[in-house]
Amino acid sequence: MFEKIRNTMIATAILYLVLGLVMLFLPEFIIKSVCYLVGIMFLFVAASGAVMYMKTELKTAFTSFTLVMSIIFGAFGIYVLLNPEVFAAFLPLVVGIFLLADSVSKLSMAFDLKKFEYKNWWHMLIVSFLILGGGLLLVFNPLEFTTVTVQIIGAILAMDAISNIFTIYSYSKVNIIKDKVIDEK
Repeated sequence: MFEKIRNTMIATAILYLVLGLVMLFLPEFIIKSVCYLVGIMFLFVAASGAVMYMKTELKTAFTSFTLVMSIIFGAFGIYVLLNPEVFAAFLPLVVGIFLLADSVSKLSMAFDLKKFEYKNWWHMLIVSFLILGGGLLLVFNPLEFTTVTVQIIGAILAMDAISNIFTIYSYSKVNIIKDKVIDEK
């Protein structure tokens, strides 16, 4: 089981690191790409709902609601595509919430490492507080989504990737220690 978790964490760390570096060095590209992808996603949902409405023979309150929501989603998608900078202003809040959740997870991992008597457990504790600080900064002070903000988010994601690698290493050490104790018994 540890092997599967480790492989997932390695893949996540690589993804975070790549995304963080791209955000750090190509922030304008990220801003436009994310906004356009969200706009396209809303248009796709709108088109799907409209097609479902048209294919349904029996028109009910639910199908009417679906049509209304499709129109709203379509209008929002068009708005995002035409005004990506307005939508971009909300992205720091979303990333901040994600980082807050991730910091709680890392805090839990730090206490797990302490419970397993790993002597450097406090490294993970420090990392969790750094990520918590970055998340709080983005949630409570969502700077205008400029290139600097994207670069800050990129740096935080890269730091998170490095902390995931540290977590993998730490848990591997704990497993090695546990295996030695079991073998000695």
